[in-house]
Amino acid sequence: MTGIRYNRSMPSSAIVRTLSSEFKIASSLKIFLGFIMALLLVACDQNEPAPDLFSLPTNYAVGKKPAELKARDMNLDGFPDILVCNSGSDTLSYFEATGDGTFKQPFTMNTGREPVALEVGDFDGDEIPDIAISNYGDGEISIVLGQKDGVFKLKSNVKVGRLPIAVAAGDFNNDEKLDLAVTLRFDKLVILLGVGDGTFKPGEIYKASGTPAYMTVGDFNYDKNIDLAVAFNAVRVNFIRIFYGNGDGTLKNPVTVKGGKQSSFITQYDINNDGKKDLLTSSTMNDVIKLFLNNGRGEFTSAEDAAAEKGPQYIVPGDFTGDRIPDLAIANRRDASISILQGRGDGTFIFPHFNYPVGASPRAMIGEDFNDDGLTDLALLLYDSQRLEVILRKITSPIQIDS
Repeated sequence: MTGIRYNRSMPSSAIVRTLSSEFKIASSLKIFLGFIMALLLVACDQNEPAPDLFSLPTNYAVGKKPAELKARDMNLDGFPDILVCNSGSDTLSYFEATGDGTFKQPFTMNTGREPVALEVGDFDGDEIPDIAISNYGDGEISIVLGQKDGVFKLKSNVKVGRLPIAVAAGDFNNDEKLDLAVTLRFDKLVILLGVGDGTFKPGEIYKASGTPAYMTVGDFNYDKNIDLAVAFNAVRVNFIRIFYGNGDGTLKNPVTVKGGKQSSFITQYDINNDGKKDLLTSSTMNDVIKLFLNNGRGEFTSAEDAAAEKGPQYIVPGDFTGDRIPDLAIANRRDASISILQGRGDGTFIFPHFNYPVGASPRAMIGEDFNDDGLTDLALLLYDSQRLEVILRKITSPIQIDS
C-alpha cells in the first residue's frame, strides 16, 4: 500500500473510497512496473543487428506470376544468365548477364499454358544449353533448344499427363544423354528418356502418393546410378521419398524417410562437411526447415528442425558468412525477408539467425556468382510485384561463431 492514513471518525463510505483509491494506485503501479520489466527483458533479448552481408538489390521487371528461375551460362560467355518462367503470362524471360552483376533487358518468348518450372541441360548434344519447361495448364513439357547466336528455338512439346509440376534432368539410363523426370500433381512421377537430338521418348510412370512437388537429382547411395529425392506437400504428409535408380532408366520402389512435413521444396548439399550429399526441405505452411543427413549408403537420418521465419520456401546452401562453413539462405514467403542460418559445420545452425528485408511475397530463389568476385550472390522472384531482385554479396570479414 501507499501509506494513506484514515481514522475511526471518518464515515465508512469515505474509508471505502480511500481504500479503493489506494488499491487502484497500487494496481496501476504494479502494471507500470511490469510493463517496464517486460521492455527491459525484450531489450536484453534483442538480437544484434544483422551483419552487412549484402548490397542493395537491383530490380528487373518480369511477367505475371513468376514461378521459378534458373541461373546458367546460356550464351557461353562465361557469365551466368537468368531464366524466369512466368506462369501468369505464359512466357519465359531471358536475362543476359553483363558480368558485373547486372543484366540486360530481358528477351521474352512465349511458352505453353502456365509454365511453373524449368530445367536447363544440353539435350541435343551440341554443347549449347537447352531448356525444358513444365507447362502446368497444358500437361506438356516444352523443349527449347539454344542456338549459337544466343537465341532459342522451340523443338517440341512432350505430353506427360495432367498438371505437371517440377522437371529435373539426369542421365537415368547411363547412355550419356540427358533424360527428364517430371512430377504430376495427381500422385505420379514420369521419366522421359532422351534420344540425344532434343526429343524424348516415354519412360516409366511411377506412383508417388502424397502430392509430389519439387525434386532433386543425384547419386545418393554412390552406386554410380542417378537417383531422385522428392518432396511431398499434401496436408497430412510427413515424409520425403527417395527413388533409387537401377541405371537402365528405371527406378526402384521408393524408400520413405519420415520428416519434412508438407514440404514444398527440396535440395541437396553437404551440410556437415563429411563428403556426402545431405537433403534439405522447407515447409512453407508449417514454417519448418528440415535436414536429412546422408550416411553415404543412401540412408538418411532426420535431424532436428532448424528455426525458420514465416513461410520458408526456397533454400540456397552456401558460405554466406565467410568462414568456409556451409550456411543456408532462405526466402520467407509470408515474411518479406531472407534469412541466413549460420552453420556450425556439423549439421546444426546458430540461433538466432540473420534476417534481411526484401520485397513482398518472395518465392523462388537461386544462388550464383553474378559478378565474378568468388562470392555467392542471390536472385529471387517477387511474386506480387512481378520483379526479379538480384542481391550481390559484399566482401566482409568472416563472422566468428561464438555459440
